[in-house]
Amino acid sequence: MSKPDIYLFPCRDRRGAEMIKVAEGIYLLDCLFAGLPGQCGVFLLRGRESALIDCGPSLGVGHVIAGLESAGIARGDIRYILLTHTHMDHAGGASLFLEHYPGAQVLVDEKTSWQLADPARLVRSASRALGDIAPYYGTMSPIPAERMIPLGDGQVLEIGGERSLRALHTPGHSSGHFAFFEEGAGALFCGDALGHLIMDSGHIFPATPAPEFDLELSMASAERLAALAPRLLLFPHFGATGRAAEVFDRFAAQLKLSRSLAE
Repeated sequence: MSKPDIYLFPCRDRRGAEMIKVAEGIYLLDCLFAGLPGQCGVFLLRGRESALIDCGPSLGVGHVIAGLESAGIARGDIRYILLTHTHMDHAGGASLFLEHYPGAQVLVDEKTSWQLADPARLVRSASRALGDIAPYYGTMSPIPAERMIPLGDGQVLEIGGERSLRALHTPGHSSGHFAFFEEGAGALFCGDALGHLIMDSGHIFPATPAPEFDLELSMASAERLAALAPRLLLFPHFGATGRAAEVFDRFAAQLKLSRSLAE
């Protein structure tokens, strides 16, 4: 497997991704997936230590790093990289981020962390499933075990500065999916557990990748997240919204429609 260039990204602006402030200490950076804005993003959480939530595909890493550096984020500032799951549009760039941030560690579901230690099978599977669009997802390189912290349900990560993240196992989109809740801001980093957000319309549509998607588990995970009563939902695909109750209702309606059509 050839190693991708960390600065191989479809962007003409070498200042990189703009850091979009969505709440106090929470920022969104666009990965410019397939060269298009508003498709896939990475979140930055600032505390005494800083964390990235998801890292996008390998081809977008350079754009995100350039944006972080332009905003004054130094190589020693990123302490944690939290992955909602191991799909390539969320975890593909993890090894490249670790190279650039030598003090950082990746936090990922303990049962699927082997996919990051030896991603060859995952890359092959994704290539078959994605077909013609597979090149836009880049590739994945192995992550050493000593750079990974296994995640368990309910685990709390202290970021400092009165910030912490609670990890919530939310299977459905994938078996090893996690969401992360920052209680101080009421901010929920939901990964793909609540589908994709279309910012212009506020439309929500479930992400249901075959063959791993489980509708019943997805519904249960959404209900669990709704019980947290979050004030802000943060979507890597793509953006943020304070209309949490509306999102949960729309997502549940979409899943129920999917179930009725399958019966």
